[in-house]
Amino acid sequence: YERDGKPSELADIDIFVSTVDPMKEPPLITANTVLSILAVDYPVEKVACYVSDDGAAMLTFEALSETSEFARKWVPFCKKFNIEPRAPEWYFAQKIDYLKDKIHPDFIRERRAMK
Repeated sequence: YERDGKPSELADIDIFVSTVDPMKEPPLITANTVLSILAVDYPVEKVACYVSDDGAAMLTFEALSETSEFARKWVPFCKKFNIEPRAPEWYFAQKIDYLKDKIHPDFIRERRAMK
């Protein structure tokens, strides 16, 4: 748990994601998994995510390189606006009123930037 003005007492966590074949496990699924892990409601400096690609696929590597760039925008967006679900594919696929309960003036602009 965390208290204002005091260091976090939460433990560091390591999360491992494994993949083998990008034809059977599409890189988009792996990317969404990694993004949802990185955006978890936990201090960012205490979360580590590791990906093991036993197939050593270049497609997966390139997809995760792009994912790491997108994570620099997605993770702060999720935390700032308490976005759920935290995997972008599923968040943007929802057929709900995304403005409901969102009163922050920057929300619409930042949401458009995520798409």
